Parts: sequence; structure tokens; C-alpha cells
Amino acid sequence: MGYENYQYGAAARDPYEVERRVYEPGRERRHGRKNRRQSAFSVLGFAIAGVAFVVFAISVINYVQLQSELTAKVKSVAAKQVKLNDLESSNDEHYARIMSSVDLESIESIARGELGMTYASEGQVVTYVSAENDYMRRADGN
Repeated sequence: MGYENYQYGAAARDPYEVERRVYEPGRERRHGRKNRRQSAFSVLGFAIAGVAFVVFAISVINYVQLQSELTAKVKSVAAKQVKLNDLESSNDEHYARIMSSVDLESIESIARGELGMTYASEGQVVTYVSAENDYMRRADGN
């Protein structure tokens, strides 16, 4: 019936045919060296990736620590600025209170009456001009 034109192997492998390899000396060894070389490259690549990850992790940790320190210092500076502003306003209030309580006329009357002080006469005042920002004391008893 139609089986006479069929040829084995034309469309499919013969299931009974055994494939045989020809032994080539050294072929397995070369193949082993190639696998070892590829294995060494994969281990080296894995080691490089591991080192890169460790460096990245250390960098991220260092960055987070620095960011935390910076935030703490900014908060500290802000707190000190608030304290400085409070101290300055308190100081200004004290100075204004002291200056308003001082009566210059009573001070002058006590200085002239009780202490015997007078205004400087014409020859007592000596003017001195300094080229540098120094101070001078006169100790001659006049």
C-alpha cells in the first residue's frame, strides 16, 4: 500500500542506530581547561562584584552618618542662635533699665559737692595723636 517508497532516515532518526563518538586524545583535557578558565573568570567576576558591593555599602553608610552629623550640627546651631537672640534681648532690656535709672544731674552734684571735683582748667587737658591704635597712660602727678 504505500510503504514501499518509504526511506528510513529521511525524515527522522532511526531509533536503533547508536551514535558513536570517536575518541580524540586530549579533547576532554582541553574542554576541562576551558571550563576551569571560565570558572576562574566567573569567580573573579563574582569577587569584583562583591568588592564593589562592599565599597558601595561602606560609602552609603558613611554618607548617612555624615548626613546625620550635619543635621545634628544644624539643629545645634539653630538652638544656639535662639539662645543668643534671647540673651541679646535680655541684655538690651537690662541696659535700657539701667540707663533710665541713672540721673546724671544727681551724679554731678554728688561729684562736685561731696567729692570736691571740678571741671578741668585750660592747661590740664593735653591732646595726643597716635599713629597706631595704642593707648597711653600719663603718670606725672599734675
